[in-house]
Order: sequence, then C-alpha cells, then structure tokens
Amino acid sequence: MKRILNILLVTLFAAALTQFYRAHVELKSNYEALAWQMKNKTEQLDAILAANFQQTHLDVQKIAQLEAQIKALNAGTNQLVSSR
Repeated sequence: MKRILNILLVTLFAAALTQFYRAHVELKSNYEALAWQMKNKTEQLDAILAANFQQTHLDVQKIAQLEAQIKALNAGTNQLVSSR
C-alpha cells in the first residue's frame, strides 16, 4: 500500500511539474508574441509620425509662402494708395 501511495505521490508531483512547465512555456510564448506585436505597432507609429511631421513641415512652408505673397500684395496696394 505504501508503495502505491509513493507512486501516486511521484505521479502527482510529475503532473504538477508538467503543468507548471506548460504554463511557463505558454506565458513565454504569449510574451514573445506581444513583444513582436508591440514592435510592429511602434514601427507603424514611427512611420505615421514621420509622415505627419513631413506634412506639417510642408504646411508651414506653404503658410510662409502665402504670408509672403500677402505682404507683397499689401505692399503693392499701399504703394498704389500712396501714389494717388
């Protein structure tokens, strides 16, 4: 009887160890999958931010050009008014 109990105890311990190892491997796998997803999302975000920065830079240049044109038009209008 004692031998059967010892075998049962060893079997239960081995089963618990197997379950622990399986859970560990599953957690490690999930962690690696999440890390890979985060890396991809970070790369996507970096690309979006770079495109946004480039568009903002182009918008600033366009605004500066329009402001220069407005100043030139206002200067021309002021010259016409003062010459009358």
